[in-house]
Amino acid sequence: MKKEKSLITSGRRMQDSFLNYCRKEEIPVILEMSNSFSAEGYIVGFDQDSIILDLDGAQQLYFLSALCCIKPKQEVNYIFNEAYRYKKVLKRYPEYTANYS
Repeated sequence: MKKEKSLITSGRRMQDSFLNYCRKEEIPVILEMSNSFSAEGYIVGFDQDSIILDLDGAQQLYFLSALCCIKPKQEVNYIFNEAYRYKKVLKRYPEYTANYS
């Protein structure tokens, strides 16, 4: 029982840190519901059961049980690893050397 509880709490910590990062950095998110409805706004607050989203100045409460996906509109890579949090990742094509001789 104790091992099962630790797995549940560790999952909550990941969700909490993700939502808290989006809230603190004021990253707009898209909430997709299980009935294919979607809402776009800023996370104002959250708990283990719900998220409060600011949509054009109006706050709405969404239950996590109705959500299937939370998509941030900006990149949030490396939020769980302090070593990579401030490292800038360059997006480029791999370098190939062509030998035509």
